[in-house]
Amino acid sequence: MRSRSGRFMRMQEGRHLSARRFLSGALRGESAFSLVEVVIAIGLVSFALLALVGLLTVGLRSSRESGEDTIMAVCTETTQALVRAEGFSQVLTNALYAPGDTTPDFFFDSAGTLLTDSAGAPSRTQNADALYGCLVTRSVPALSQATTNLLVYQLKFVWPLAAPAANRQQRVVPASLANYE
Repeated sequence: MRSRSGRFMRMQEGRHLSARRFLSGALRGESAFSLVEVVIAIGLVSFALLALVGLLTVGLRSSRESGEDTIMAVCTETTQALVRAEGFSQVLTNALYAPGDTTPDFFFDSAGTLLTDSAGAPSRTQNADALYGCLVTRSVPALSQATTNLLVYQLKFVWPLAAPAANRQQRVVPASLANYE
């Protein structure tokens, strides 16, 4: 038994000596990182994180603009369907669509759904749910004034309606309506 314990003690001493040798080598700078290497590594990691944060803001802006584009497509399609449903002669003479008018003709909520009044007709007045407004403005092109078979109009979307006029975003969509009667 003594031989085993003596043998065990020698193994422990051997381990202790190797750990002591390792620590003494680390203190002499043989296997450690220098301060310059640590500073460079931290700088590279910081630069990479800063680039990721920059990409995050670009991605968020792109996502917001994509959502607005989708809603504008829905609003444009709905408005054009309403204008076509009124008929060429009605749109040509309707005072609501006269050039110079600055009041939105149609209102949409945050999902791009047309707001209607209690009778189910498109709402012509802004309410609390309205986020987008669409102003329809007609103009008869010079080439077709004699025949009046083509009506060019524009859809001007403004949002958010709750913001002051100077802070609103806007998008103009050109459109046309032909008279096939």
